[in-house]
Amino acid sequence: MSVFATVAGNEPAGRYTDLSPLAFHSSVPLDMPAHVRHDATGRYSVFFSGPHLGTAPTAGLHVRAMTDGNCMPFDGITPSRHPGLQIDVACFDSAGRPADRRFTIAYNARGAAHGAMVSAATAPGAVSSDWRVAEPQDTGSAARVAYTHPSPGQYIVDLPYLPGTAPESFAVTALAPIAEAATGRIPDVVCGTTGRALIPGDAGPVRQISVICRDAVTGGMAPGGTRIHVGYTRGVNLAGASGVGEAYLTAPWISTNTRVVLPNSAVHDPGPVTTGAVAVQRHATGQYTVDIANQEPDIGYASLIATANGSTALCRVWVPDPGRPGHLSVVCRSHAGPIDTSFHLHFVSKKGSV
Repeated sequence: MSVFATVAGNEPAGRYTDLSPLAFHSSVPLDMPAHVRHDATGRYSVFFSGPHLGTAPTAGLHVRAMTDGNCMPFDGITPSRHPGLQIDVACFDSAGRPADRRFTIAYNARGAAHGAMVSAATAPGAVSSDWRVAEPQDTGSAARVAYTHPSPGQYIVDLPYLPGTAPESFAVTALAPIAEAATGRIPDVVCGTTGRALIPGDAGPVRQISVICRDAVTGGMAPGGTRIHVGYTRGVNLAGASGVGEAYLTAPWISTNTRVVLPNSAVHDPGPVTTGAVAVQRHATGQYTVDIANQEPDIGYASLIATANGSTALCRVWVPDPGRPGHLSVVCRSHAGPIDTSFHLHFVSKKGSV
């Protein structure tokens, strides 16, 4: 199940303001209190209380600014350290300066349906990521990924060729939402998995996901024909043999590390100061190498997600050489071809520091 809430961004400073979180499969607010605290300019603490045990937010966590600039999570506190789930968010304007912004926040809650899907996959270190774009009424390629779009805001995505997909790693983003036919209004659309149609195969990995896209303001379904980007990681051993699975199953200390990488190699780091440096090299339009080995040598691969800033670009990230896990390749593109864009690089540190 995915859960989301919309934060206005202008809440009074220093105290919690009530939110109304929704599950993507329901337009009825969840029976679990949620609050946001406006800590400083561009800084927020979002707190979800209630039945969040088993939640693995650091992989499927997605924060999106609803205006110019960008927002990102920079620290996540697990239920083992806090009676609920708290996610700290930092927002910036287009120049990279802290700024108050309206944003949506969504995460994948690992309930009973998800818990049955944690299984061993390929050999440790055989890590890659993949992404596709679902066009309206497009069934995709029968040999690889198939899409159906049965009704406005609803998608079924079949993943027959992806052994070992980590269900918490899915990140679904709406691309360039279209105007409503009746009003002409262009809604702010947020997407997530419902959790109800996650079907494990014989060996356990995810074979199919159900995606719901909703209007972040009204909670209604997104207009029909809204394109979506489905991002995920695959080929990760979650049985614990490689240690990667500890980030989701047993580790009491989880830190969410997020960087905003710009085409000019500048890096905005809202999180705690750590030793080492993040080096970004641009090879060609939309092609980058990100070296985080000095700062984060033990990243959790299942959480590795690159999200482009803006509604027209897509980014994917992967580890080209398992022997050099801190060296990442990133490619960004639009429908017209490769494009330079700033992007979020989101991962979990296995070393357990915060």
